[in-house]
Amino acid sequence: MTALVIEHLEKVYTDSYSGDEVVAIGDVSFTVERGEFVSVLGPSGCGKTTVLNTVAGFADPTSGTVSVDGREVSGPGPDRGVVFQGHALFPWKTVLGNVVFGLRMKGVKRREREERGREFLELVGLAGFENRYPHELSGGMRQRLGVARVLANEPAVMLMDEPFASIDAQTRRRLQEDLTRIFEERRPTVFFVTHDIDEAVFLSDRVVVLSPRPSTVQEIVTVDLPRPRTWKAAVDHPGFRETVARINGLLAVDAVRDRDGAGDQESDGSAADVR
Repeated sequence: MTALVIEHLEKVYTDSYSGDEVVAIGDVSFTVERGEFVSVLGPSGCGKTTVLNTVAGFADPTSGTVSVDGREVSGPGPDRGVVFQGHALFPWKTVLGNVVFGLRMKGVKRREREERGREFLELVGLAGFENRYPHELSGGMRQRLGVARVLANEPAVMLMDEPFASIDAQTRRRLQEDLTRIFEERRPTVFFVTHDIDEAVFLSDRVVVLSPRPSTVQEIVTVDLPRPRTWKAAVDHPGFRETVARINGLLAVDAVRDRDGAGDQESDGSAADVR
């Protein structure tokens, strides 16, 4: 069953410096099935996060539609949960208090919400830290807490905006393996934005590759890797490197087109307008 439908999404905004209209998203359409992990990749500035923010309801499309479970998105809602790069936790609440906050807003009774909160803290490896505060946790632990908080609310779509980008490489690999384990156990529907090709291939069922701005869907690449996944097994699998190479090739072609396009503009004497 389809959880997320994006149809002919376009986003145009006005540059705050020049006053010019900028087409951030040209024409983006794709779907995410229920229980599927889909990542979005593309060159810098192609609008990956803008697409996610539109799905989350934080930004309005200029044209096109976004629907979750058959209902058109018109703003933020509990059917979508977001794990941010900066985790966005409540610093004055305990670890358990952060996880159960959404359940409390839904009116879930205290005993039930605390039981569910502890269940998800155990799932992400934070059992025993219930009474700590976010400032007492490492960066990796705070991101685990962000994942637990979203999962506890059981959204129709879990949105993740480069959640591991600011974490050191060793911790990032461990968190990626943790996320695959959680996905395999719970099967949430995940929409994941990243700039890391290896990460996208390791985590995903499919990878949506966007073109440079104004972005369109250049290709949707299916990842044919068995689950459960570990990094050791993945890098030894021929399909992993083949898929990474395929996406690298797509992005390399885009980079050449983008560069050549900038060169054409410069030759017309409009270099000052190229950003």
